[in-house]
Amino acid sequence: MAAQENKGEERLTPAEVELVLRRAAELAARRPRAAVVRSVSSEVLVEVASAAGIAERDVRRALFDLYGQKTAEPFTLARRFYGPARLRKVREIERSPERIREHLEELLRRDQGLKMRRKTEASTIFDSGDLLGTVRRALDFSGNRSLLKARSVELRVEGVGDGRSDANLTADVANQRGEYLSLGGILGATLALPLAIAGVYDWLYFLGVLPALVAPAIGFKLAYQKACADARRAMDDLLDAAEEGAPGEGLSEETGEDRMPGQIPGLKPIPRFTRSGEE
Repeated sequence: MAAQENKGEERLTPAEVELVLRRAAELAARRPRAAVVRSVSSEVLVEVASAAGIAERDVRRALFDLYGQKTAEPFTLARRFYGPARLRKVREIERSPERIREHLEELLRRDQGLKMRRKTEASTIFDSGDLLGTVRRALDFSGNRSLLKARSVELRVEGVGDGRSDANLTADVANQRGEYLSLGGILGATLALPLAIAGVYDWLYFLGVLPALVAPAIGFKLAYQKACADARRAMDDLLDAAEEGAPGEGLSEETGEDRMPGQIPGLKPIPRFTRSGEE
């Protein structure tokens, strides 16, 4: 009887297990959260994933990526109201660290308009540059250069063996958070001050003081969250481009050697045109 039940039971592949768990998490997120939030240790998660057919090394790698995206930042009042100011993206790429680093440095300069400030063996620091870079940052309304508005961008690439590397991009947007926080406070005080003065003569005006202070702060908080989302999307696009590789990078089909970008293999030089003696 037990053999018949196991025979009729449906078996799921790791891909199907991922879909089921993702769908279950979405359904659980729609329900109201319980008063007590339960936590799961990493070892329990490894055991559950192993029972679902997921290798332990993949779970360990996913946990490393999750913890790697959490950057150290002091818990200040600005972070409490507006969120973190250090954004980080980590990805494992099947390429050598040297090529990944050179490609990402070129993309940060060309696509994002950043200037290299400092380069060491461990990391490379970029920022908007001089006063001209600050002007370009203020006048950039296209949204294609989100990292240009960051205080600094740090690039770190480390080899993990077997031709694979970890690419880390960290953007510091504390300057944007400070600007939005200051603008929200100034605008809120500007709107609340006339209401407070009018409240001296009629107390009903005092009811609008608090909304006048809170509304600008909420508006600029949403604007800051959008700026963070744009910066994260820009870093994802850079890592996607690094994962795909530079244009023309690879081995030549004829010689099997490295070919430089723009080089056409097997192209012979064109002979000079010379007039014959009879002509």
